[in-house]
Amino acid sequence: MRQNSLKIAFLFVSFFIFGCKTSPVPPEVKEAEIQEHNLWRAGAPVYALEDYNQYKQALRLAKDKLIKERAKFGWLRNYEAVKAEFRKVLNSGEEILRRVQKRKEIKSGSLSNQLSILTERINTLKKIVFSINEGQLVRKSLTQTELALMEADLLFKKEKYDAVSERLKDVSTYINKIEESVFSILERYTNEAQIKKWRKWVDGTLTESKKKGRTAIIVNKLDRKLILYKKGIPFASFDIGLGRYGLSDKLHAGDDATPEGRYEIIKKLSESHYYKALLINYPNEEDKRQFYLAKKKGLVPPRVGIGGLIEIHGGGKDSLTYGCISVENEVMDKIFALVEVGTPVTIVGAVDSENSIIAMIKNR
Repeated sequence: MRQNSLKIAFLFVSFFIFGCKTSPVPPEVKEAEIQEHNLWRAGAPVYALEDYNQYKQALRLAKDKLIKERAKFGWLRNYEAVKAEFRKVLNSGEEILRRVQKRKEIKSGSLSNQLSILTERINTLKKIVFSINEGQLVRKSLTQTELALMEADLLFKKEKYDAVSERLKDVSTYINKIEESVFSILERYTNEAQIKKWRKWVDGTLTESKKKGRTAIIVNKLDRKLILYKKGIPFASFDIGLGRYGLSDKLHAGDDATPEGRYEIIKKLSESHYYKALLINYPNEEDKRQFYLAKKKGLVPPRVGIGGLIEIHGGGKDSLTYGCISVENEVMDKIFALVEVGTPVTIVGAVDSENSIIAMIKNR
């Protein structure tokens, strides 16, 4: 009897040790943990929120089944159903990941295109802004806009696409404001009727120069050039500086604009505040007519006069004047020696519509 009891005990222990081995947890469980993390990192909560929520619900149910199965005695555990459940979750996660990656590719392409367009707009603005005096007023804003675009580009590289979208909206708003400010000044330079008018002034001056065999000065504000003509033929060209608002037509005293029109030298000053100077007859009759017309329309403050004392003077081509035309001192010496009182001076905005700045404005 005792011997039989020992046999039974031996068999029970043997069964417990060798027959009750716990079934291993399916590898799909660990794979699902890794997949869930990868989906979150890939942006599934952003690009496939509904699918991702369903995936997490299915994963919770699969984990619940796993917990229930693990609560059983080792020899009673069977993970086949759990494995099948986790395999469904994994298949669903793989499909969601493909969907997320596809949507991110589309978003990336769209944002990349926006970045390129805004970069090109900024580059165009930089070329214009740094070639005109008026650009100084918006250069700080342009620099800030460039920094915002750089920030957007860094976010793009980190695939933070929602943040990129918001930053690009800001950049676009900044650029629109800068363009509005700059192009409001330059818009008339794209007007063919206005350019035709300027060209007519130049043609008239050169015809007279050729007919009378005399020297004439043509100032092209957009090109920032002063060209000397003799008998209607150009023989010298110099870089110039203009008023702070030099590309605008002068309307009244204190507007810091450089006037446009057909003038002549009325005095040669061998000594002036800005080296040597050539005083022109601004305002002429046309300037006065335009001034009084503007005043009637309320475009000129009541107590503001028309101004005067517009000169071609030395001091440097990079100077910001109050409306005058400035050149380097050594250039002033050359011009001073070649002209006399009565020499015609015609100042225009531009003489053709093929100027690089005009082309950039038209193609913006």
